[in-house]
Parts: sequence; structure tokens; C-alpha cells
Amino acid sequence: MTSYLAVTYGLIPAPAHWAKIIAESLDEQGIDNIVDLCSGAGGPIPILQRELAQLGHSNTRINQTDLHAREGVEPLDALSFPHSLTGLRTMFAAFHHFQPPQAKTILRQAAESGQPICIFEATSRTPLAIVSTLFIPLFVLLLTPRVRPLTFTQLLFTYLIPILPFVIAWDGFVSNCRTYTSAEMLAMTREINADSYRWQALDLTIPGVPFPLPALIGRPQKKSAAA
Repeated sequence: MTSYLAVTYGLIPAPAHWAKIIAESLDEQGIDNIVDLCSGAGGPIPILQRELAQLGHSNTRINQTDLHAREGVEPLDALSFPHSLTGLRTMFAAFHHFQPPQAKTILRQAAESGQPICIFEATSRTPLAIVSTLFIPLFVLLLTPRVRPLTFTQLLFTYLIPILPFVIAWDGFVSNCRTYTSAEMLAMTREINADSYRWQALDLTIPGVPFPLPALIGRPQKKSAAA
């Protein structure tokens, strides 16, 4: 499933749009390192690195973290994030996995530690997005040959025993239904007491994606020169 999802990130320009927002945050805060939460298989990270390099951030270091870490990923629980780990925090297509109290904890930790955070979703709780999951099995059949490395197991459970097309479609359906709207994410921040921190909710229009993708950006308020 994660191998297929990694392929889809290369077909839509969402990572390029995410990279522009991330680059703006890095420039504004004067930092050049990223701590990615819930990295999973790291789907959009390679694309994001290339896009950031084109925006002048070729030296940006991305530290991938996950509760169930694979090789090369730091084991870290997004709900108990250490204040000592600094940098721009990112989360791609994972925020909807958290219940509201947990989601608020992730946002509160970023604000209280004074670190910027960028939450991006690749799903949307809109009628069009939910209906579009009906086409996912077809996309899985068409796009699986692009998976690298392409294993016999991937082919077996895609074509001979077509479990993956329907499991991935179900995952997409549930993810769309659980995705917070940008307004809901912004509402979570109203319970966070951090006067020197500001939030921005976005609905990103991505070419090739027929529905807006919600995002939430949190940044510490920069101190004035007089301060």
C-alpha cells in the first residue's frame, strides 16, 4: 500500500505546493532543518527534497520520525514530542489519523516549544473526494507497474489475487471521511494559549486534484528589532 501511495505523490504537484509553503516558513524563521512526524514509508519526502533544492534549500536536512520506525527513521511518538528537538515540524497525509484531543496535543506541543509546524493532507472530506475513491481500484491496476522496487508480492496481490486495489480504495475512503477541514483544524488552535504564535488555515488548489486539500500552518511570531 505504501509503495503504491509513494507513486501517486509523483503524479500530482502537491509536493511542489507544499515545498513552497515550507520554504517560506524556513526563510521566515531563519532555520534550515525539518523534523517530519509520522513519516511512515516517507512517500513525499524525496520529491519534497528536490523541490526544496530548486527553491534554494538544497542543504535542508529532513529528520524523519515515526512511532513504528523503519530503517533510517528515528523512533518517535508524535504525541510526546521532545522540546529539545528543534526545527520546522511537518506532517504529510497523517493528521486525520489522530482523534481531536490527540491532534490538539500535536499542535499545542509545537506552539509551546516555539517551533513552526506545517500540516498537509492529501485527502479531503468533500463529496467529490469521497466519490472519487470509487476509481482507486482502477488507478491501482494502472499505476502498480511504476512501483519501485516492483516485487512479486505486489503483483500477486494486485492482479492475480486483487486484494490491494480494494484495500487501498477502502483506506482512501476512510481517510477522506476522517480528514479535518481547514476550519476544523483552525478551531483546534483556539484552545492553545500561545500569544506569540500565529496560525493559518489553507485550502490548497492543486492542478489535477478536483478538490481542495486542507492545510494548517503554525509559526512563532517573530520579535521586532526594537524588542
